[in-house]
Amino acid sequence: MTPPLASSKSPPALQTGSYLLEALIAILVFAFGVLGLIGLLGSSIRVTNDARYRAEAANVANAMIADMWTTTATNVDTDFASGGSKLTAWTAKIASLLPGGIAPDVAVTPGITSESRTVVVTVYWQLPGDPVRHQQVMSAQIGKNPS
Repeated sequence: MTPPLASSKSPPALQTGSYLLEALIAILVFAFGVLGLIGLLGSSIRVTNDARYRAEAANVANAMIADMWTTTATNVDTDFASGGSKLTAWTAKIASLLPGGIAPDVAVTPGITSESRTVVVTVYWQLPGDPVRHQQVMSAQIGKNPS
């Protein structure tokens, strides 16, 4: 009897589809990387907007105090009090520059002399969808110093 002839077929490969699996894993890793970059971009835009509005609020508060310097001490009490003409104008300007449209707080108290005032200007803003109200506080001594 003759032995059976060896088959010319090779055994099936054990790693069939391994290249496809590696490609899918690479695509998954790449997708997570892209999602991370998108999250980083969103957070950087949020922080940049916050810095821009904070700088704008500081500029507005500084400009209000500069406007007070050009006003006599007695007129500061009336012009920048609640409902005063200059405070109303500044409130409109703040509403056009900062989101939220929140009126500023201006506290005017007697200063060192009868011709000076201590002022504290607080400017507020609130981003849409943000539950936190931000603020910028600036204080100054307006008027003449004692001689």
